Amino acid sequence: MATYSVLTESARVLNEHLLESKDIHLPQAFKEAAKLVKFVGSDIPFIPTLLKITESSSALNALVAIACSAISKDRYGIDYQNVEVNIDVASLFLMSLILATINGKSALENSQIQTEIEKGNHYAMEKPIHRQCTNVYQTKDGRHFHLHGSMNATAAMKMVGAPEQDVFHEEAREIYMAKVAEWNADDIDRTSNDEYRQAGVICSTPDEFFASEQGRAMEKEPLYRLKKRSAPISSWPSVKDSSRPLAGIRVTDFLRVIAGPVISKVLAILGAEVLKVTNDELPDITPTSIDFSVGKRDTNLNLKFAEGRQNFQQLIDGADVLIDGYCPGALEKIGFNADSMWENNPSLIYLREKCCEFAGPLAYRSGWQQISDCLVALAWLQGEFFGLNEPVLPLLPNSDYQMGLAGAAAVCHALFARTKEAVTFDIDISLTQYNIWYYRLGLYDSDQQKVLLKQKDCVSFRDYDDMSSLIMKTFATVKNCRPDLFEHPEYFQEISGKEWGIQENIKILSAPFKLSNST
Repeated sequence: MATYSVLTESARVLNEHLLESKDIHLPQAFKEAAKLVKFVGSDIPFIPTLLKITESSSALNALVAIACSAISKDRYGIDYQNVEVNIDVASLFLMSLILATINGKSALENSQIQTEIEKGNHYAMEKPIHRQCTNVYQTKDGRHFHLHGSMNATAAMKMVGAPEQDVFHEEAREIYMAKVAEWNADDIDRTSNDEYRQAGVICSTPDEFFASEQGRAMEKEPLYRLKKRSAPISSWPSVKDSSRPLAGIRVTDFLRVIAGPVISKVLAILGAEVLKVTNDELPDITPTSIDFSVGKRDTNLNLKFAEGRQNFQQLIDGADVLIDGYCPGALEKIGFNADSMWENNPSLIYLREKCCEFAGPLAYRSGWQQISDCLVALAWLQGEFFGLNEPVLPLLPNSDYQMGLAGAAAVCHALFARTKEAVTFDIDISLTQYNIWYYRLGLYDSDQQKVLLKQKDCVSFRDYDDMSSLIMKTFATVKNCRPDLFEHPEYFQEISGKEWGIQENIKILSAPFKLSNST
C-alpha cells in the first residue's frame, strides 16, 4: 500500500479512461484545459471497498472542472485555468446528503427541517415494514434478489404477501427473508418487473452479468452517449457575470431522488439557472433536498392536467437543457416525446438518465442505484471483499453520485459542441453505463485490500444492510479512521436556511474542485 498513490491513480483514470477515450470524443479544448489539473489531498484511500471509488470521483470531478475551464475560455476569453481537485472532498462528495449541519448538529435532526422533509414522504417509508421491503434477500434456489419498494412499498409488499404491520426493523427483515425464500429467483424477478412493474433484480456475479444478453448489449457502450441532431448553431447567452461558466444557461430539472438531481446540482454550481419541476402529490426522498437543492429554483406543476402540461411546455420551449429522470416513457405518455419537443425548441439538449440502459432486454425496466449495483455485480464484489458468500450493496449511493458527475460533464460537452456546429444533442446516460465503466477501472490489489479492510474494524456489514444503514455505517468508519476530514472548514460552505424556514445558516460540503478564476 505504501507504493500506491491515489493522486497518481486519479490522474491515470482521468487521462486513460476519459481524456483518451475513443468513445466519448471529448473536444480538443477539454484536453488542452486538462494540462493544468492538479490533484491534492491525502494519498491513500479510506473508504472500505475494493473498487476505486475515490479515484473515479476525483477523475470525474476533474472532467467537470476541465469543461468549465474550456467553456470559460471560449465564452469570456479567460485563458485555461489552474484546476485543483481535492480527492478527500471528492470522497466526501459521495455522502454529501448526510453532511449538512446546523450549529454543529446534523441538519436532519432539526425539527423544522424534519417538518419540511416529511412533506414528500407520502407513504411512511421509514416505517420498518416499508423500509425493509427495499433490501437484498436470498431466494429458494439459493440466489439473492434485490426487492425494491420504491417510494411506495404497497405493491412489492402485496407481491410477496407481507401485510401492513408495526414491527421493528429486525422483525421486518425476518418477514421479508421468509417471504422471498418462498420464490425462485427467476420467478420473483419476472413477477416483480413484468406483472407488478416494480424494480427488482437478481444479484449477478461479474461473469454472469457480462455473459448475459443485457451485459453483451451494454459492454461496449460509452460512459455517456451524445447523439447529434441538426439544429441552428447556438451562441452562448450574453451575461454580465463572466466568473461562472454556465451563467445564463437555462436547465429544466424533471427529476427525483439522487442521480438526476446531482446532475442539475453540479450545473447549478457552475452558474446555470436550474428550475426544478416538482409535484406535491408525488413522493420523493426529500432528505436529499437540503444538499441537492442548492442554487435551484422550483415550481409545482401537475402534468396530469392541461394547465400543468402547458406550463411545462413553456419551460421546455425556453430551456437550453431538459434533464429527464423519470421512468422510461413517462414523458411520452403525456405527450412530450423528443421529436415534438425539438419542433418547438430545436436547440434543446435533452438528457435522459435511466437505470439499465437504452438497449437490451432490460431497457424497459425502471430501476434505482441498488438495482444497477446488483445487476453489474458490484454488490457481489463488495460481499466477497468482506469475506462473505453473499452480496453487500456498495457502501454509498456511489453510482447515483458519479453518474451525476458524468451527466453534468456530458451536458457541458454538449453545450460547448453546439456552439461549434449546427447541431444539438440527445444524451443517453445510465447508472449501469457508469457501473460498467467503474468496474473496468480495476480493483485494488490484495495488499491494498487488506489495509482497507482494517478501516471497517468498528463496523460489520451484511447482505441485509439497506442503503440508509450502509451510508451511516460508512460515515462511522470514515469518522473513525479519518476524523481530520471534518476539521477542515475550507471543505465546507454556509448557505441560508431561510428557504427551509429557519434563521440559522446550514453548512454543506463544498465542491471538490476549484478553478483559479471561475467560481
